[in-house]
Amino acid sequence: MSTNAVNTMTTTEIQSPLHRWVQKLMHSTDLGMMPVIAALIAIWIVFEFLNPHFLTPRNLSNLSAQIVVTGTLALAETFVILLGMIDLSIGWSSVVAASVFSVGTVFLNLPVWPCVFLGIGASVLLGFLQGLLVSRIGVPSFVVSLGGAMIAEGLVLAMLTQHGGSVPLSDNLSTAVGTLNVPPAWSWGISLVLFAAFAIVMLMRHADRRKRGAGEAHTIVIAKLAFMLAVVVIGVGLLCAYQGIPVLLMIFLAALFFCAFLTKSMRYGRHLYAVGGNAEAARRSGINVRFIQLSAFTIAGALVGLGGLLDAARLGVASATIGDGDVLLNAVAAAVIGGTSLFGGRGSVYGAFFGALVIASITNGMNLVGAPSSVRFGVEGFILLIAITLDTVLRQRRMRSGRA
Repeated sequence: MSTNAVNTMTTTEIQSPLHRWVQKLMHSTDLGMMPVIAALIAIWIVFEFLNPHFLTPRNLSNLSAQIVVTGTLALAETFVILLGMIDLSIGWSSVVAASVFSVGTVFLNLPVWPCVFLGIGASVLLGFLQGLLVSRIGVPSFVVSLGGAMIAEGLVLAMLTQHGGSVPLSDNLSTAVGTLNVPPAWSWGISLVLFAAFAIVMLMRHADRRKRGAGEAHTIVIAKLAFMLAVVVIGVGLLCAYQGIPVLLMIFLAALFFCAFLTKSMRYGRHLYAVGGNAEAARRSGINVRFIQLSAFTIAGALVGLGGLLDAARLGVASATIGDGDVLLNAVAAAVIGGTSLFGGRGSVYGAFFGALVIASITNGMNLVGAPSSVRFGVEGFILLIAITLDTVLRQRRMRSGRA
């Protein structure tokens, strides 16, 4: 054995596991959600230093309710961005759902649950029609969704202008969803059941990958589950120290886990990532690219409708002014900050949760310290630019290594 080989082996052996992990991280072409989690920790530390009330159970409860709308719309945007496309209509489409629900319950005196499905159905229809134009005709998603946003805005104005531009909600369902918290005992029970279901699915997926000669080591998977369990216990404990988990957050988490199961454990999810990574290669491998594109816009429409109803329940009103706000920008920013690549084929629905948490944490923290909105937008824009730049750099690195 040569001297150089001995020296190389000796250097490798004396490296600590942490050193090897850092080296692997530095040469990685996919950092996943690590950057957004690091940014979130840094943001929380800064705001807790500036205002000790930031990490109190009461404020964290408010924060958990504030992320719901942005998070749900970011989930919808994630499905479209994974295709390498964009949906600019989600802001106004969400208001369409809220408008249909409010007009149906308040002025037409229809039962609440049919109005829920009518509201979500309206957004699903808009998403489906946009998906048809994109998948069947090939119109760029930017143009299609821009036109869809204008149509949705017209529908909202037609429904709400004659009622003063806003309709207050008074039904029991909206009041309960928008204001109530799940009692602590139920919060613990539901959270642990959801985590157990998540752990079972994750372990089954890990076992399947190991059978095929892929996947991570058992210790890494167990460590991830242990970390997630610690986060769940700490988070639920803090929320239960106030009044329990907000109903809004529980509904959002149910939608999040459903989307995660769909994209991570189903064949549909693998096809979605394949189409976003390379549509032509996916088509040649037998994947129905048109169906994947159409279904992604349709699923996004359903999530947009849900987000619109949750927003109306949280505010207690369906208002036309919501569509003119920063709803769309926050949703896109949350998806991108959460690690979803604008080039398509890479990302995770869990990133939408963490991205929404970053956006809401900045807004909440700025309000606590009395900072003007100009500072908040500047900070959010700065973080968004960092996320996009990092995504571009990693994509260029993947292209150089032949893994793009």
